[in-house]
Amino acid sequence: MTFTELSSLPQGAAGALQWFQRSSGKPRQALRLLEESLAVPEPERPSLSAGQFVDQIDDTLRELSRGEIMSVLVHLKQSEIRALVRHTAHAKGRYLAALMELPRKQASRKAAIEEIALLRQEFEELETGLTTLRQLILDNDIEVTGVEESARS
Repeated sequence: MTFTELSSLPQGAAGALQWFQRSSGKPRQALRLLEESLAVPEPERPSLSAGQFVDQIDDTLRELSRGEIMSVLVHLKQSEIRALVRHTAHAKGRYLAALMELPRKQASRKAAIEEIALLRQEFEELETGLTTLRQLILDNDIEVTGVEESARS
């Protein structure tokens, strides 16, 4: 259903909101989508250079991401991050061990390579997440209990 159809429902905005929430399996996400569709568009701004516009996009993305991240990662503890580090190290070890044990026989090699690929994907995903988390901590975009904010340069 489009915004025009929502706004033309007989019960008005309240009815549209209720319909929108009932029709979606995710009420919170549905509410956010409805709020965004009802938002007043920003007034046109003066002309910008490409660099200025990209900087604005980066700033907006950073600000919105920080808000989303802070709403999800509440009361993050050092022990949780250390557990992720251990899990990542364990996944790396399993991947390398499987790689070194790759059978030389062609018959069982295909299944072993598929398993190695899954282990590598798991390790790489964990490593990427850990790298992202590390940068968020350094940028003060998330709070970790017992860790002081770093000075911004």
